[in-house]
Amino acid sequence: MIAETFAFLLLFSAIDGQLLVPNTQANVISRTSGNLLRNLTGTQVYKDTIFTSRLDASAPIRRFYRGFREVYSRLLGETGQRNSGNFLQAHVPPTRAFPCQTEGFRSATPPVSVHQVRPGDVDIIAAVGDSLTTATAANSVALWEVMVENRGVSWSIGGQGTWRTHLTLPNIIKEFNPQLFGYSLSDSYNVHRKAQFNVAENIATTSDMPYNAKKLVRRMKLDPRVNMTHHWKIVTYMIGGNDFCSDVCYQANATMWINEMQEKYLIESLRYLRDNLPRTIVNLVPSPLISLSFSMDNVQTPFSCSLTRPIECSCLFGPSYSKDRKLFRSLERKFVKIMERVSFLGELHTPDFTVVFQPFFQDASVFYRGSKNADMSLMSIDCVHLSQKGHAVSANGLWNNMMEPVGKKSLGFRPLFQQFKCPTPDKPYIFTNYNS
Repeated sequence: MIAETFAFLLLFSAIDGQLLVPNTQANVISRTSGNLLRNLTGTQVYKDTIFTSRLDASAPIRRFYRGFREVYSRLLGETGQRNSGNFLQAHVPPTRAFPCQTEGFRSATPPVSVHQVRPGDVDIIAAVGDSLTTATAANSVALWEVMVENRGVSWSIGGQGTWRTHLTLPNIIKEFNPQLFGYSLSDSYNVHRKAQFNVAENIATTSDMPYNAKKLVRRMKLDPRVNMTHHWKIVTYMIGGNDFCSDVCYQANATMWINEMQEKYLIESLRYLRDNLPRTIVNLVPSPLISLSFSMDNVQTPFSCSLTRPIECSCLFGPSYSKDRKLFRSLERKFVKIMERVSFLGELHTPDFTVVFQPFFQDASVFYRGSKNADMSLMSIDCVHLSQKGHAVSANGLWNNMMEPVGKKSLGFRPLFQQFKCPTPDKPYIFTNYNS
C-alpha cells in the first residue's frame, strides 16, 4: 500500500512539475474554461502572470480528484477519532476547571461596535486558508493517511470534542457561548456538510483567497441559521505557506512579483469580506509552514519526512530548487510584513468589521520558546502539517493573541496551557486595533 501510494504521488508530482513550467506566453486561458485535451497539451498562462497546472482548469480532472478523495477517505475510515498516540494533546481531567471565568462575557444585548465584542458575543465561527486549516494529516499514523483532512480538530475552526480533548478556537469560545455554530465536525472535505464554514482547501495559495472568500459568503447566505446583520462572526484567515513551499519555484520570475501579487489578492479578498460580512472580526494570521520547516533543519526527523517533504514542499526540499530556499524564506518574511501592514489599512475597518493581525505563528518552531529540545510530536508524520497536538498548541496561541492588545502580542509556541490568557472585567473585549 505504501509503495502504491507513493508511486502515485511521485508520478503525479513529476507530471505536475512538467506542466507547471510553461515554454511560451501563448495560449492564454482562464481558470474556469478550457477542455481536457487542450489543457493537457497546450501551455496554460493566466493573465495575472501566475502559471499553474493545465490539469487545474479541467472540470473532468477536478471531478476525478474529488471522486478519488471520496473513495480514499471511505477506505481509510475516520482517522480523526483516534484517542491514543503522542501526536495527541494530553486530555484534561474533569476535575480541572476551564482556565477562564466565563460568566459575564456575553453582552446582555448584541454590541453594535466591533470594538466591544466579548468572547461570548461570537455566534458564528469560520475560516479560510489551506491544508493547515483543513487539518490535513493531523491524526495520521501512516504515510498513506496524509491526504485525510481531520477538519474537526483544526486549530481555528474545529469543533470536535471539547477543550479537554481537542483545544481549538471554537471549543474555547463554546465555553463562553454554547450556541456557537459554523465549526467543522470530524473528518471532511470542503464539499461535505460537516466542514460547515471551514472553506479552506489543500494546496491553496494567496491567489485563491478571493474565490475562498466568495465561497464562504455564499455558504453563509445559503445557511438558514445565519442572520448576517445580527450574528457576530469570527473568520480566521491564514495563508501563505504554499506560496513559498510549493509554488514560487515554478513561477516565471516569481521572486520579482510574488509579494506584489500576494498583497493584491490579500486586499481583494478582505475587501470582499468587508462588503459582504457585517459584524465580523477577521483574524489575519501568517502561515507557520516556512518557519516550522526551517526550525527542523538541525533536527533528526523521521524517515517518513525525507520521503514526503520533497513532494509536498518541493521549493524548499526538492533537489532542483532547495538552493534558493533562503531567498524564498526572505520573500516569505516580506509577505508577513505585508499582512501586518494591510491589517492597518483604514478601508478595512468599519463600525462593524475589522481585521486584526495575530502574529503568534510568526516564529513557530518545533522548539518551544526557551527550550533546547525539539518537540516533534507537534508535527504530523510528514513533517509538513501539524499533528492534533500541534493544532491544540496553535489554538492556544491564537486565543492568547486575541486576548492581547495590538503591539503586545506574544509570538511562537509554548507548551499547552502554560500560558492561557483570559478576558477580565476591566478588559472584557476581543482586542482590535482600536480598543488596544
